[in-house]
Amino acid sequence: MSSTTTGSSTVRVRVKRVSNYITGKSLGVGTFGDVRLATHLITGERVALKVLDKSRIQCEDDFKRIVREIQVLKLLDHSNIVRLLEVIDTPRHIYLVTEYVDNGELFNYVVQKQKLSEEEACKYFHQIVSALSYCHSRKVCHRDMKLENVLLDSSYNIKLIDFGLSNILMSDEAKFKTACGSPSYASPEMLSGKKYHGPSIDVWAIGIILFAMICGHLPFDHDNTETLYKKIISGVFHIPDHVSPEAADLISKILVVDPDKRITLDEITKHPWYIQCYTGPEEPNPELKMSKVVDFRIIYTMVTKISDWSATKIIRSLNNNRHNQMTATYFLLCERDIQVNGYKWNFDEQRKYAEALNFELEEDGRLIKKSDSGAKVEDTNADVAEAIEDSHSDPNLENILKIQREDTQSDRSLNDLASEQGYGPGRSRLQK
Repeated sequence: MSSTTTGSSTVRVRVKRVSNYITGKSLGVGTFGDVRLATHLITGERVALKVLDKSRIQCEDDFKRIVREIQVLKLLDHSNIVRLLEVIDTPRHIYLVTEYVDNGELFNYVVQKQKLSEEEACKYFHQIVSALSYCHSRKVCHRDMKLENVLLDSSYNIKLIDFGLSNILMSDEAKFKTACGSPSYASPEMLSGKKYHGPSIDVWAIGIILFAMICGHLPFDHDNTETLYKKIISGVFHIPDHVSPEAADLISKILVVDPDKRITLDEITKHPWYIQCYTGPEEPNPELKMSKVVDFRIIYTMVTKISDWSATKIIRSLNNNRHNQMTATYFLLCERDIQVNGYKWNFDEQRKYAEALNFELEEDGRLIKKSDSGAKVEDTNADVAEAIEDSHSDPNLENILKIQREDTQSDRSLNDLASEQGYGPGRSRLQK
């Protein structure tokens, strides 16, 4: 137990060690446990630790939901989506380690500012559309899009979180029947009990988000749930006079009751308001595609600091899309390097570090071969096919956790402890 003094009050924080993490204060509470701030002992970086209590997993549907969330997060690699760093399996808990996003929820940000300018709202909307389009291209439907599930990082760029209700589209025509998500963001077809197209309900939800950012309140709101549902199903809402005609037109095209007449994500990107109101980058940090090109500077640092790790093991884990202590450390160090120095992948510099690790490089960053004796790098690259095959295998929790147990047991624990810091502002309801 540790304590933090703020002003005249002292807040006690329960401290616990989980693998190579020290947990701190709670960031929120979920169905199967809570989310805690934690410190990665190897790098000193802060992470978010989602704790899933196995005693609360009561039925097969609960297991499927957990498996689905893990699989979905492993599928996604986008600068506006929170990165899964590691999965840790213990006898009593499953821990999902993700990057920590330190400026809190977009919900709180909108409440604090009362409403956003259209220019700022469009910046965030661009990033949301970019992330959601990427999800849909990977056949993933979020199904719980809301202001609370959009976080702001240190540079005030967005990160989508909480894929616990997400699902995989088995075909472009596939429809779902489970009603889920937040009532205020639910689409009319879902509330009507009809089978629904996953991408269409995500589009409806980001229309609610866009309206809330620009107007400072929700388009459909009522304390009585039944009355709220009737309002949503009717599709009748009022757009304030201060909203520009272009923004109002886009909102009115998104919040259409008939999903077949509702605008699509692709059509949103061609809308005049979307095109004209923001000229910034589509993705704030496209260089964060760190898994695409190996950074040998980072790997060299890792293997010189921790003797149990080798460059071959790290590269194989990255190629196999494993989420273990090595890959977690790699991505945390990459992220810190980008934040401090910006992204500077230099071939000559990378070749120097690769040669020090007995590798050779092509100019695009791919490995040619291993310089000395041992397994050729082609064998390592061939593991990608195995990883792809595994990603399409039967979603069995025990199979997934078996891999994670093997990774966890091979991890090395260190004893360095970094200081922890607080979390964003408190909650306040969006109101007219």
